[in-house]
Order: sequence, then structure tokens, then C-alpha cells
Amino acid sequence: MTAIEGKWKLISSSNIAEFHDAIKTAEPFKSKLLEMKEAGKTDPDSYLEEIEVDLKENKVVRRIFVKGEKKFEMEFDIGKENEIVGPDGRTSKGRCDLVGDNRITFTNKVEDVEMQGQMEAEDKTLTVTLIGNGVTVTEIFTKI
Repeated sequence: MTAIEGKWKLISSSNIAEFHDAIKTAEPFKSKLLEMKEAGKTDPDSYLEEIEVDLKENKVVRRIFVKGEKKFEMEFDIGKENEIVGPDGRTSKGRCDLVGDNRITFTNKVEDVEMQGQMEAEDKTLTVTLIGNGVTVTEIFTKI
């Protein structure tokens, strides 16, 4: 098992609204996402992410849960270009790489927007950093 795998609850986030404006996330998804993230700040069990790494299949799976219900799942082939449908319904192309056993880096392009980011686990803390159209969002999770 890699250090990044497991279930993580959101404890803080910054620039979420600005980021989604910058990457042109459409309504009503943007409002719903902002509502879920805000709920996670007051009720830590309301917004969870689960990361699974399958080294045999060379895949990463990221699942999002809201109030215990799975709302979204993304699967990426490690080290290859992927085409996925994001939570807002837009199709994107990107690459996901596993760096050591505690960091995932990725690049992604949806329509005319390029994004990059990483998820890095250290002890029981997961830091997610995303950059899109010059706006950076940072989310901090704790392992459960």
C-alpha cells in the first residue's frame, strides 16, 4: 500500500470559488461543489476523498463521497495520457504520474484550459494543490 492511499476528510481549502471561475466550471456544478466543500469545513465527515493505487494494473482511482454517498469516481492510467469525464461533465485529457509512494502529479486540459497539480501525503496529511489559468487552490485533508 502506498502512503497516498486511503480515505481522507477535508479540513481546509482556499481559493475554491476563484479557481472554478478561472477554469470556467459551469453552473450548477460550481455551486454544488462550493456547497459540498463548505459543508466539509463545518462537518468533517460530509466530504471525503478516497485514493486507491493499483501498481499491478498501473492505475489510480479517486473517489469523492458526500455524506457517505459516492458522488464521483475518476480512474487514471499511471504514466499515460488519459481521457476522462470530470465531475462537471466536461471531457479532459491529461496525464497522471506516481512519484515515490506519497505523491501524484498530474496535468490536464479541458477545452481551452490547462491545469496542473499534485496530491502529496505526509504522515496523516494530504495536501492537494491545483493550478488553472493562473489561480491556485490548496486543500488539506487528514487521513481517517
